[in-house]
Parts: sequence; C-alpha cells; structure tokens
Amino acid sequence: MRKIALIIGLLVAGTIVLAQDKREELREKREIKIEEYRERLELSDAQISDLKKLRVDAKPQLDEIRNDTSKSRSDKMRALAAIMEKQEKEVAEILNDEQLTELEAIKKEVRENQEVRREKRKERRGDGR
Repeated sequence: MRKIALIIGLLVAGTIVLAQDKREELREKREIKIEEYRERLELSDAQISDLKKLRVDAKPQLDEIRNDTSKSRSDKMRALAAIMEKQEKEVAEILNDEQLTELEAIKKEVRENQEVRREKRKERRGDGR
C-alpha cells in the first residue's frame, strides 16, 4: 500500500514538474521571439515596452475567453479573433511603416512554415486530412 502511495506521489510530483518546465520553456521561447522581433524590426526599447504592455493587458481577456465553459468553440474563436484584430490595430499604431512592412513579411513566413509543417504531418499520417 505504501509503495502505491509513493508511486502515485512521484507521478503527481513529476507531472507538476513537467508542467512547470513547459511553462518556463514557453516563457523562454517568448523572450527569444521578442529578441528576434527586436532585431529584425529594429524596435526601440520604448516600442518593446509598449508591445509587451499590449500582451500583458490582453492576457486576462484571452484567458477569460479560453476558460469560459459556457461558450462554444466557434464563439470562443470569434471572440479571440476580435481581440487579436484590436491588438493588430494597436500594434500598427506603435510601429512605423517600414516595421509594419517587415512584420507582414514575418507573418507570411510563419504562415508558409505552418503550411509546410501541416503538409509534412499529412504525409506522415498517410492521409489527405
């Protein structure tokens, strides 16, 4: 009985550690992305600060929508899209024209890379989904 309790305790502790590691990994990736954008878009410290503030300000709204069990998936997607659209307008107010052009190029690259990954997954699965 003690062995079972010990095993369960270790599994729970391991799961908690993995979840914390995942959050830390995501945080690190976010910081790396910010540095990549800073370099590629030639962002000033003030612009970085403004962009981080946008993200921080939007997080509670995004979390509320994601955690709202009363809404359907499609309702959540529409609400998230509305927030993201608003955020894009705010970003456009922070960046200059050259930076916006470069940001659009970055977004295009991201979409292309996502499509390549999607196609590779389909090939691995061997289906047409």
